[in-house]
Amino acid sequence: MASAPPRLSVIEGGGRPRALKQALEFASLGAGLTFTAVLLGRLPAWFHNLGAFQSLFALAFAFYGLALLRLDRYAAIPHAALGVFAVALSTRIALLPAAPSLSDDLYRYVWEGRVVAHGGNPYRQSPLDPALAPLRDREIYPRLNHRELATLYPPLAVGGFALLARLSPTVGAFKLWVVLHDLALVMVLLAGAARRGASPVPVLAYAWNPLVLVEYARTGHNDPTAMLWMAVAFLWLDSKPIASAIALAAGALVKLAPLAALPFLLRRWPWRARLACLALLGAGLGWFWIETRGPSSGLTAYRGAWRNNELLFHYFEGMTGSYATARSLALALLAAAVAYASWKDWAPERATRLAVRSGTLVSPVVHPWYLGWALLFEPLAPSAPWLLLSLTAILNYGLLAPPAAGRDFHLPLAWRWVEYGTPLALGLLLAAVRAVRRSPPASH
Repeated sequence: MASAPPRLSVIEGGGRPRALKQALEFASLGAGLTFTAVLLGRLPAWFHNLGAFQSLFALAFAFYGLALLRLDRYAAIPHAALGVFAVALSTRIALLPAAPSLSDDLYRYVWEGRVVAHGGNPYRQSPLDPALAPLRDREIYPRLNHRELATLYPPLAVGGFALLARLSPTVGAFKLWVVLHDLALVMVLLAGAARRGASPVPVLAYAWNPLVLVEYARTGHNDPTAMLWMAVAFLWLDSKPIASAIALAAGALVKLAPLAALPFLLRRWPWRARLACLALLGAGLGWFWIETRGPSSGLTAYRGAWRNNELLFHYFEGMTGSYATARSLALALLAAAVAYASWKDWAPERATRLAVRSGTLVSPVVHPWYLGWALLFEPLAPSAPWLLLSLTAILNYGLLAPPAAGRDFHLPLAWRWVEYGTPLALGLLLAAVRAVRRSPPASH
């Protein structure tokens, strides 16, 4: 008797309903995050509506956190990279039109660009310089911070500001400049995942992070204009080493943070690439050092006394009794982290991630947008404690109500322990769970 034919419909199509369910769930979380971004974009003056802002931020983080918890489930979704990028694009568009209110750094970028475009020198002329009086308008100048100080931004950052000021010296144009770099960065991260043969879904650890959206798309901090080039340096490390070296130098001449990757990339580049990077950095940073040594230097003030949202550094200073000594101790610990990663011969991305995390934790200044540099590496291996820190960092702006100190507010030490201690507690809990799972069963 002939056997019954196999049920081909079950064999061929049995997995499709599950895949469709996963895709719909993924799309729903992305839509929820986008809708929350729209609500955030419509909320006026976040700083003056801090409770509503922080509540919506927490809601956005809930959608983001659910997506992170299901990363493995979404890895097989077809065209997942397109979905990751689509949500990254839509959320940034939702936040782009509104003016920044949590920080006024963007207005300083516009000012520095205008100074250069009108033939001035922002490294030697503070906004209070009488020669710059013709530039004092009613929109930008009243919102400038630290008017007594000249700029602290590296030369390629100021060059970018000047270029924009010649094209369109407006807040909107400067925000668009940042967002375009940030979207390009997401594309580079997706390209890196494809090159490694990895799923593109973990890229949402950066691309969908609410802190990234808030600090770059809405507030306009220019970190992505440097982060992009550091990511490109990693992407081209093996295929285009000279271009990789030039990209890292470019990033470091926009923001100094990419220098954290230099010790690890130097070991991998051929000698021509090393020479190109060091020559560009030597010329650019040497000029920057000379230009920022005046009595009104913003860089000197930043290095010499500024502190915000620090935790470990608070205790370093208490132990040593000196800001300068505490800073030296912090730099020594950072150097130890770099030496450890070099000794272990870690891959450059992993080693740089340790350096960036270490520098963040020991720094005297930890503005919320600084965490974007650590989040840049989260697609490699998402860390629950560091991702949670990107939620608790929003306390840095106040506690559900506009602080009486305004933007000079500094989070009290007890609340800084909540900010950093909550992720630390989660990290210890996860470490304990992993230790229990690794321990052999008791013999009888």
